[in-house]
Amino acid sequence: MGERVVMEGVSMTGVDHLADHLSVQDFWVDGRHGFQAGKGGRVVCCARIPLKWKPAASIEVRWEVANWREGTWRCFRRRVLLDRYTELGELFVHFLPDGGVRAVVSNYAPWSPVYRGPRTPIPQKAPWDHYPMPPVTEHCPENAHRTPE
Repeated sequence: MGERVVMEGVSMTGVDHLADHLSVQDFWVDGRHGFQAGKGGRVVCCARIPLKWKPAASIEVRWEVANWREGTWRCFRRRVLLDRYTELGELFVHFLPDGGVRAVVSNYAPWSPVYRGPRTPIPQKAPWDHYPMPPVTEHCPENAHRTPE
């Protein structure tokens, strides 16, 4: 019989590295709502991750991206491996410009010199009122999330 994996609740935050006219408006980790991703300062409770890192440890991430320039939405879903960690910390979910997602567990924030996550710049977002408002609808029904190419 396999070793029992002990799970622990940790706070989580989303870090939005997308272009200034794109925004991760909502994200979920294993079904738990992380709300809007930003620069890594908004913290919500809680994601569940293994107490001790294992090579196959992963989370399911769903996210919705607003394109403020075009007034459109896109919906995504991906299973993401957790970066190696030696101690529990906050879960930082990074949404990268190339469509990638990284999940970093750390006791340091992304702007700390000892942070081990991505160093991809976090753009200053343009004021939203410069763009037309995307339609207020249920833009990403549960089955609309897709795996990015």
